[in-house]
Amino acid sequence: METNKKTPLKANTGDAILLREQHLVNRLNKKLKLAKKNTQWEELTCVGYHPQYSMLVAVVSIKEDSGYNGDLCGPGCTEYIRFFIDWGDGAGFENVGLTSFQAHDIHEIPRKPQHPLHYMVYLYPDVMKKRKCCNVEYLPKVRAVLSRNVIPSLDPNVLPEFGNRLDANIQIEHLPLTIRCLLNKIPNEKDILNKWKQLLDTVDIDATIPHAKNKTVAWSTLIDKYKKAKVPDHRLVYEGVKSLMAGVEAQIFASLQPDLANLDKLKIDISKVSDIIKKISGDTTYEELVCVGLNTATDTLGAIIHVKKPCGYSGNLCQAGSREYVAFWADWNNDGIFESYLGHALVAVHDISTIPEGGLFYSVSLPADDIAKHLKSCKVPNIIRIRAVLSWALPPSTTNPDDLMTWGNRRDALVQIRPGAPIGNELVSMIYDVGGVPIDNIHHTTYLACPSAGLLPTQCHEGPWDRPFGGGVRVHGRIYNSGTPGSVRFRVEYAEHGTTDWKPIANSITFQLQHPATSTHPEYIDTVTFTSDNGWVPYMEDCTVNPHIYERTANLGLWNTGILEGTFDIRIAFTTDMTHDPNPTTIDYSDKVTIILDNTTFTVSPTPNPTLDMSYRLDLVITGGDCHAYHIGEKIKGHLRVLDTHFWRWVLELQPTTHAHGTHANPPCRSYIHILDEGDSDATWEIDTSGLDTCGYTLTLWAYDRAILHSNGVIMHQEKKAVGFSVIP
Repeated sequence: METNKKTPLKANTGDAILLREQHLVNRLNKKLKLAKKNTQWEELTCVGYHPQYSMLVAVVSIKEDSGYNGDLCGPGCTEYIRFFIDWGDGAGFENVGLTSFQAHDIHEIPRKPQHPLHYMVYLYPDVMKKRKCCNVEYLPKVRAVLSRNVIPSLDPNVLPEFGNRLDANIQIEHLPLTIRCLLNKIPNEKDILNKWKQLLDTVDIDATIPHAKNKTVAWSTLIDKYKKAKVPDHRLVYEGVKSLMAGVEAQIFASLQPDLANLDKLKIDISKVSDIIKKISGDTTYEELVCVGLNTATDTLGAIIHVKKPCGYSGNLCQAGSREYVAFWADWNNDGIFESYLGHALVAVHDISTIPEGGLFYSVSLPADDIAKHLKSCKVPNIIRIRAVLSWALPPSTTNPDDLMTWGNRRDALVQIRPGAPIGNELVSMIYDVGGVPIDNIHHTTYLACPSAGLLPTQCHEGPWDRPFGGGVRVHGRIYNSGTPGSVRFRVEYAEHGTTDWKPIANSITFQLQHPATSTHPEYIDTVTFTSDNGWVPYMEDCTVNPHIYERTANLGLWNTGILEGTFDIRIAFTTDMTHDPNPTTIDYSDKVTIILDNTTFTVSPTPNPTLDMSYRLDLVITGGDCHAYHIGEKIKGHLRVLDTHFWRWVLELQPTTHAHGTHANPPCRSYIHILDEGDSDATWEIDTSGLDTCGYTLTLWAYDRAILHSNGVIMHQEKKAVGFSVIP
């Protein structure tokens, strides 16, 4: 495959570009306070979440034809998106991760419109500990912040110079059914637990209870509630009546919906309902497709669905609910004809009685293998139209991109396909990201993620750039044209940079295979694990069936890097040799990705020293002595030591804040100022006690490096040390 060559930034002369670069210079010189969003060049337009796949999705509109640091043959500029979630626990927005994509100058050639272009990004926040029982409607708020070339602040309220922020309410998937969850639904739960304590002590009340898969909710149990909510009959019985109109045998659907034969008892006129269903198409009263985009680096399409009503979705979270389907189509030659059906994706939705006023936002995604067959050189911008068609309860047409079902709508979007040589029927593998960072955002000479390119943080609340990896490093990617599951074996390998001593990153892998849940396959995810002494395992994605079966995150393996330090290369090895020999006769390889590993944390002096202990990398001392008393008005002085190869920042925290009245150590913090900044071997600080109450205090030194640990950009090496003192009259 053809890959983009990284070239130095070109000199830009356009007025628009000069304006943008002047703004960045102003920021660096601290002459501009961030007050307003600037969305002339890029704008975050939609945010949504897929509960079953735990997938956050955002769509960004790129509006202009220049101002993005060069064309597709160069690096372009990085559009960063940071996600926050307010879990509703009173703690406010929590940073849950950062992702990005590359934008480029793409001119209006040919003369057909080339903008706005719609890019999709995604990440998988850790929500496992946040899930609740199905009788609890858990609807946190997500905030996405878009920023061009500058990593968004860790403060969710800071607006970027170029970009914007967007909030949306989402729904978190509930816990599996357990005895504890069943008891949670009963008002006198504690009494029952006490009464049956002897029996319950003998069972695991948190074990998953087998339940009827995909059981349709009887219409008779919903009709009274729906009539009060003014849900029309042709919504309630739509799936059944529409299926009969489409030629599905009555007995087949009746086996799933017992009330199909009881419409008279429900006082529903099937002929009237059928007439309404025939006449109406594209109704967006209950759900609407609002955004469509493409994740260019991974050939993955995405869409955001706005769910608007509290009911009308065939059951609550403890019931089966219904599905929103999105079919994707491509117009490869931009002639207005969407000739290529790419597949469909779906998400489960339910009646949510506490739905916020602005509704809920769901996402779907679809890896589109056909895109790889239409790649072009970076010299030829490859812009195509994508159509997404939304349909509730029943899949949309696979043969007619213009066909709209009763409920849903369609939306077209221009997207940019990544440069490269088109793939035919040959086996090809690609690494999409390492440790949660797209490979385009790993520098080609420093090998650090999120390269700063000279724009370093100017305030301590800003996130780190120039990041190594540590702990468990996940590798994501795909093998194209792999055939039926198991036809190809693969392993991800690593070697010290510049050497040929390749080793497998792991001897086992767990796939989470996405299925478009159906009555014959009710689960959304199948989990399978393979183990091999030499690392070779079968590749289990299946593009020979329709709909295709993909790995949930495009996972290729988890590399537990242990204590490894330094520069390492990563690649995918793959083969069709099925002899299970540890050394297959014919092996192909992906392109290499080079990263830096940092598995060294701060060593902390364990004693209250009178002076800094230079044998440790983190220490904090009070010049006048730890745990001493000082008079109000005195200045307490001290020294600190924070050293790390990939130093990010240190912060001094004075507690209790209720008695400090805004007093803090001076300086309160420091961030790294260049890529080789390793911190401070001996820095001074002081506290003016004039504003403090008479009380006891602790001063804590927090130290952080820039390592991305366990493929989670929110986690890095951090340590602390505290000293104490008191203030007296």
